[in-house]
Amino acid sequence: MMSSRSFALGAALLFGAVLCAYPAGAANDKELQNVHGSVSYQHGSITTPVAPKASTVIDDSDYATTGADSLAAIGLPDSSRVLVGSQSKVQLTAFDQADIVHAKFVVVGKVRFIVQHQQGAKADFTFATATGQVAVRGTEGDIDTEGSTLTVNVYEVCDPNAPVQVTASNGKTFTLVAGQSLTARLINGVLQTEVQAITQQMIDRFSPDFGVPTSWDAAKGEVVSAAQNQATSAVNGATGGYGGEVANAVGGLFAHKKATPTPSPSSSSCSH
Repeated sequence: MMSSRSFALGAALLFGAVLCAYPAGAANDKELQNVHGSVSYQHGSITTPVAPKASTVIDDSDYATTGADSLAAIGLPDSSRVLVGSQSKVQLTAFDQADIVHAKFVVVGKVRFIVQHQQGAKADFTFATATGQVAVRGTEGDIDTEGSTLTVNVYEVCDPNAPVQVTASNGKTFTLVAGQSLTARLINGVLQTEVQAITQQMIDRFSPDFGVPTSWDAAKGEVVSAAQNQATSAVNGATGGYGGEVANAVGGLFAHKKATPTPSPSSSSCSH
């Protein structure tokens, strides 16, 4: 039986191959690749299967659909990618590449987004779900829509002034930075939301589909830095200005005790 460590390594290698070896197309093409399993695209009323390892050009308003144990990848002209997990359906409703790259998706199921700033350009991506809308400016993260539950993990934010914003169906807006996760559940007609630090269990929810996030090391660094800054502010008054020393000690313990995936790649999606 394959160990969990071997499985994670295999998934991470597969994910890295998808990111680095995505099939090259025309400069303005939006491409859908069948990484493995059952993948099809829908253009108007016509649904066409995509052969394993093959790719096809898609248009705005087309759908990408995956079956069980399947993975698809949508490559965009600005070098951003959206991975589509098993038994999911994603519509690319619009894409416009200008000084600011605008893209809109409708998501049912699981996706991983890797939205990048290419040559100084800015990004404005929106992922709409039944429970809320996720606005991305430049980052890597995961989205899962399971029934009336929405889960959003954020692993990296390329610009600290442009965090991920989630607008829930009740109109409330939440801001997520690297290392944070949001869960929104509709219970008895009431939307309940929670924002917390990402745990190993939250990452494992997506790893079977997408592998370990490539930028998780960067996210851990931001989380530890934020914890140290908060600790410094909290204890400076009580220690007569020695908050930095206390925070460094606390941050060191935090870094050692925090659960991390194995293996843990160190590359950053912002550096491409």
